[in-house]
Amino acid sequence: MATYAETQHVRLMLGEPTGDDSLFSDETINGWIDAAANLDAAILQGWRAKAAHFANLVNVTDGAASREFSDLLDNAAAMVKQYTSLARGPAAGRTRVGKIVRQ
Repeated sequence: MATYAETQHVRLMLGEPTGDDSLFSDETINGWIDAAANLDAAILQGWRAKAAHFANLVNVTDGAASREFSDLLDNAAAMVKQYTSLARGPAAGRTRVGKIVRQ
Protein backbone atom coordinates (compact mmCIF):
# COMPACT_ATOMS: atom_id res chain seq x y z
CA MET A 1 0.00 0.00 0.00
CA ALA A 2 1.47 3.30 -1.10
CA THR A 3 1.87 6.06 1.46
CA TYR A 4 0.79 9.65 0.94
CA ALA A 5 4.46 10.74 0.83
CA GLU A 6 5.28 8.17 -1.88
CA THR A 7 2.29 9.24 -3.95
CA GLN A 8 3.29 12.91 -3.69
CA HIS A 9 6.92 12.09 -4.57
CA VAL A 10 5.87 10.23 -7.73
CA ARG A 11 3.47 13.06 -8.60
CA LEU A 12 6.30 15.60 -8.15
CA MET A 13 8.72 13.60 -10.34
CA LEU A 14 6.05 13.43 -13.05
CA GLY A 15 5.44 17.18 -12.87
CA GLU A 16 1.79 16.49 -12.13
CA PRO A 17 -0.28 18.92 -10.08
CA THR A 18 -2.74 17.67 -7.52
CA GLY A 19 -6.44 18.10 -8.04
CA ASP A 20 -8.55 18.26 -11.17
CA ASP A 21 -5.69 19.42 -13.43
CA SER A 22 -3.78 16.14 -13.13
CA LEU A 23 -3.66 13.48 -15.84
CA PHE A 24 -3.55 10.74 -13.19
CA SER A 25 -5.65 10.02 -10.13
CA ASP A 26 -4.08 9.06 -6.81
CA GLU A 27 -5.48 5.54 -7.33
CA THR A 28 -3.60 5.19 -10.62
CA ILE A 29 -0.35 6.41 -9.10
CA ASN A 30 -0.82 4.16 -6.06
CA GLY A 31 -1.30 1.21 -8.42
CA TRP A 32 2.02 1.96 -10.10
CA ILE A 33 3.76 2.21 -6.74
CA ASP A 34 2.26 -1.04 -5.46
CA ALA A 35 3.20 -2.93 -8.65
CA ALA A 36 6.74 -1.52 -8.93
CA ALA A 37 9.96 -2.80 -7.40
CA ASN A 38 10.96 0.76 -6.41
CA LEU A 39 9.72 4.34 -6.76
CA ASP A 40 11.83 4.94 -9.87
CA ALA A 41 10.01 2.06 -11.59
CA ALA A 42 6.67 3.64 -10.63
CA ILE A 43 7.83 6.99 -12.01
CA LEU A 44 8.89 5.21 -15.22
CA GLN A 45 5.34 3.88 -15.61
CA GLY A 46 4.02 7.40 -15.18
CA TRP A 47 6.33 8.82 -17.84
CA ARG A 48 5.35 6.02 -20.22
CA ALA A 49 1.69 6.88 -19.68
CA LYS A 50 2.41 10.59 -20.25
CA ALA A 51 4.31 9.77 -23.46
CA ALA A 52 1.33 7.72 -24.68
CA HIS A 53 -0.97 10.66 -23.94
CA PHE A 54 1.33 13.16 -25.68
CA ALA A 55 1.62 10.91 -28.76
CA ASN A 56 -1.97 11.84 -29.62
CA LEU A 57 -1.23 15.58 -29.73
CA VAL A 58 -0.32 17.35 -32.96
CA ASN A 59 1.42 20.62 -33.78
CA VAL A 60 -0.98 23.52 -34.25
CA THR A 61 -0.49 26.68 -36.33
CA ASP A 62 -3.19 29.33 -36.20
CA GLY A 63 -2.28 32.54 -37.94
CA ALA A 64 0.81 33.95 -36.28
CA ALA A 65 0.59 31.62 -33.27
CA SER A 66 1.90 28.09 -33.25
CA ARG A 67 2.22 25.39 -30.64
CA GLU A 68 4.75 22.58 -30.95
CA PHE A 69 3.05 19.78 -29.04
CA SER A 70 5.52 17.25 -30.47
CA ASP A 71 8.08 18.73 -28.06
CA LEU A 72 6.02 17.30 -25.19
CA LEU A 73 6.44 13.80 -26.60
CA ASP A 74 10.17 14.32 -27.14
CA ASN A 75 10.62 15.48 -23.55
CA ALA A 76 8.55 12.59 -22.17
CA ALA A 77 10.62 10.13 -24.22
CA ALA A 78 13.80 11.59 -22.72
CA MET A 79 12.37 11.09 -19.22
CA VAL A 80 11.41 7.49 -20.08
CA LYS A 81 15.01 6.87 -21.16
CA GLN A 82 16.38 8.39 -17.94
CA TYR A 83 14.06 6.47 -15.63
CA THR A 84 14.56 3.19 -17.52
CA SER A 85 18.15 3.10 -16.30
CA LEU A 86 17.26 4.38 -12.82
CA ALA A 87 14.51 1.77 -12.35
CA ARG A 88 17.00 -1.07 -12.85
CA GLY A 89 18.83 -0.10 -9.68
CA PRO A 90 22.13 1.54 -8.79
CA ALA A 91 24.33 -1.34 -9.98
CA ALA A 92 22.75 -1.78 -13.40
CA GLY A 93 25.26 -1.54 -16.22
CA ARG A 94 28.27 -1.36 -13.95
CA THR A 95 31.28 -3.61 -14.11
CA ARG A 96 31.46 -6.23 -11.41
CA VAL A 97 34.79 -7.50 -10.16
CA GLY A 98 35.15 -10.75 -8.28
CA LYS A 99 37.87 -13.21 -7.32
CA ILE A 100 38.38 -16.42 -9.21
CA VAL A 101 39.01 -19.32 -6.84
CA ARG A 102 40.65 -22.54 -8.03
CA GLN A 103 39.49 -25.76 -6.53
